[in-house]
Amino acid sequence: MNKQSKKTNFIVSLMWFGILLLILTSCSDEAILHDEFAFSGSTMGTTYHIIIVGDSIEVLQRSSIATQVDSFLLAYNHIFSTYVDKSEISRFNRNQTIEPIPVSAKLLHVVIAGQELCVKSGGAFDITVMPIVNFFGFGFEPGENRFPTVDEIDAWLQLTGCDILEAGDTTLTKSDPRVSIDLSAIAKGDASDEVANLLLALGFKNIFVEIGGEIMTHGVNKFGESWRIGIDRPSFDIASGVELQHVIQLNNMGVASSGDYRNYREVEGRRISHTIDPRTGSPIDHHLASVTVIAKTCILADALATCVMVLGPEEGLSWLEDYPQAEGLLIIREKDGSFKEFTSSGFRQYMID
Repeated sequence: MNKQSKKTNFIVSLMWFGILLLILTSCSDEAILHDEFAFSGSTMGTTYHIIIVGDSIEVLQRSSIATQVDSFLLAYNHIFSTYVDKSEISRFNRNQTIEPIPVSAKLLHVVIAGQELCVKSGGAFDITVMPIVNFFGFGFEPGENRFPTVDEIDAWLQLTGCDILEAGDTTLTKSDPRVSIDLSAIAKGDASDEVANLLLALGFKNIFVEIGGEIMTHGVNKFGESWRIGIDRPSFDIASGVELQHVIQLNNMGVASSGDYRNYREVEGRRISHTIDPRTGSPIDHHLASVTVIAKTCILADALATCVMVLGPEEGLSWLEDYPQAEGLLIIREKDGSFKEFTSSGFRQYMID
């Protein structure tokens, strides 16, 4: 477990507690129409929580479902975790060659999705930022308690970019053997999609899947309504679920958030965000406090939330407005500590408060 994991697990558990209260109490005066099976566990340095709604599920079947999900996520972690020394991504990052490197179809799928978004965002989303993430202490290395020099940033930027990896049918090729990748801004969203697809394949239609805060929904909750999800107000040092900015309702949609108020460090007396701008090689430095994106898939919502967080409030909202099948809420932190929000044109259709 990495040094951020205990803090992250605590934060996500609190967030889930807030979400769970919202789901269980939002319709407290209405009749329960369906049975509900909920279970949770740990994966990818964080936690997962799943709810299945439908006909009564027998105890043995519940155990089988939970085991299948846990086994899937264990295998997934062994592909994508940079904290697991023998994971596929760790072995790829250590591979010092410019020859094509065979990779699994799953790793290739997520890398290609990331590379496509890199191009569409003009480099604001870039999976090759691993060296920069590590330097600032948000990766699998301890990180430095100082800001980098110009020469260090220039050296990193030589090893990042949308064209520094080439994807083949079954391989990835580095243009420089020192290139390494970080899929943390997209993999949890993909995992949420994949777990939801696994449960759909088992015959369930009403599903809520949350992995590290990235959520995929299908069907309805036990009250026969769309799933209700709380969006945190991006306040520092306040537990998730305590102060909500809005409540949204979704079905057959994914949602993900990115912000500067949960995962951050103090360096030379300055608070820095875990979100890195790949174009500058530095943490973001603007007043956008959080972004929540709704999309048809959670992998897209996950990646777009990070992308808009990098782009900043004006450019990010304009860019997202033109992005098909995605809507967003952007919350800006003012100098006096208050918040101002902006939404894409279609976001408010999902709001219920």
